[in-house]
Amino acid sequence: DSGQLTQPLLLPNIIAYKGFKALAFVGSASGSVYSIDYELNRMFWEQKLKTSAAAPAASACSSGLPAITKATQVAPVVGGVRGGGQGGGGRGRGPAGPQIAGGRGGGDNVFAISTGGMVHVMNPQIGTDQIPPVKFLPANANVVGSVLIDNVLYAATTGNCGGAANGVWAVDLVSDTKAVTMYDTKGAAVAGSAVPTSGTDGTLYVSTGAGDSPVANAVVSLASKTLAQKDWFSAGASPFTSNPVVFQYKGKDLIVAANTDGRLYVLDSASLGGADHKTALHQTSRFSSGASGMTGLATWLDAAGTRWVVATSSGVVHVDTRVAMANGAVTKGALVAFTLVDQNGAPTLQPQWVSRDLASPVTPAVVNGVVFALASGEAAGGTTAQRATPAVLYALDAATGKELWTSGTTITSSVRGVGPSAGDSQVYVVTSDGTLYAFGMPAER
Repeated sequence: DSGQLTQPLLLPNIIAYKGFKALAFVGSASGSVYSIDYELNRMFWEQKLKTSAAAPAASACSSGLPAITKATQVAPVVGGVRGGGQGGGGRGRGPAGPQIAGGRGGGDNVFAISTGGMVHVMNPQIGTDQIPPVKFLPANANVVGSVLIDNVLYAATTGNCGGAANGVWAVDLVSDTKAVTMYDTKGAAVAGSAVPTSGTDGTLYVSTGAGDSPVANAVVSLASKTLAQKDWFSAGASPFTSNPVVFQYKGKDLIVAANTDGRLYVLDSASLGGADHKTALHQTSRFSSGASGMTGLATWLDAAGTRWVVATSSGVVHVDTRVAMANGAVTKGALVAFTLVDQNGAPTLQPQWVSRDLASPVTPAVVNGVVFALASGEAAGGTTAQRATPAVLYALDAATGKELWTSGTTITSSVRGVGPSAGDSQVYVVTSDGTLYAFGMPAER
């Protein structure tokens, strides 16, 4: 395909009519969803979403891409982290109970929202619809993320595209009525590229950017299914730039989100902002000097049980940032990694390392003690292809940020704000010219 692709969605081990298959799924601006057998490097199937709408000629508001996701469990939580999103590995089996479309491999269905706003429950083996398409969003809504939990599909929209209000939407795909519920941010932008995020109890979290709204520049918690607002933390006049990540720490959910002020905020799920909705558990010192561009977060537990959070930073790292391990001068951007430690009885994030220089880094993927950092090559704030440079993928030691490997000049185009997907011992990157790259160890056959 030519043009932008979605972040790859991975189903490494499904039982298909051709035996066990490892498949990657991507959506394209043509309104199609592609299934790729990545072990054999060949197309498995292609399906054009018949409910796709033509993008408005006068508006570049919507990405023009379908949104794809798979079933996600709320609990148990592997590694103590829960974050909504589209990429990643694992089988993606839904929780016990009635599933959408039974039969062999039914729990591995792919859920695609077309640009026409219709939900397609796609058979992963051949790409056909398991149920009739379900009306969900206005046509040409700008969907920034979607996730399916307990048969309920959630999606976040921003940009007021296609007449779709900014906020979070939900539809129960096994209900008789398939009624749509919506949480309206009243104009505030929705931040991040993998939203909404779910906590271990099913609570949803979304962070917001600027807007003339009571919940602008905030992290908001919502009840599952009903999307009733439960709580919020306000950062005053400073917009958030990342979707929240959620993880368990000492038996409670903690939420971390990045802000345009160059800091990370740590919030307690039991009371996001305290009595005044303005008090965080902790905020880091300013580590990023760049106020533009999207900030992405990733989190993991190391073998010793230490919680890590890594954030992208645009431009130079702030002069006040002190780390134990630096990896060279930074001028274009970098990853900054933190560990969670108790300080005076409160969980705090302490900076540990800064990566090598990265041109416009996007949200990294973390696998088995390795951080896969992608320098997207995109100019700050978005760019045309003429101003962009080819993307480069780096493998970094998660404990030190030291470079272990690089893709060098293998990738020949830039990446437009899409992070890598990792799973099944491989890492996948989609570029702005419509190419899917796979890096990893060749499979023995």
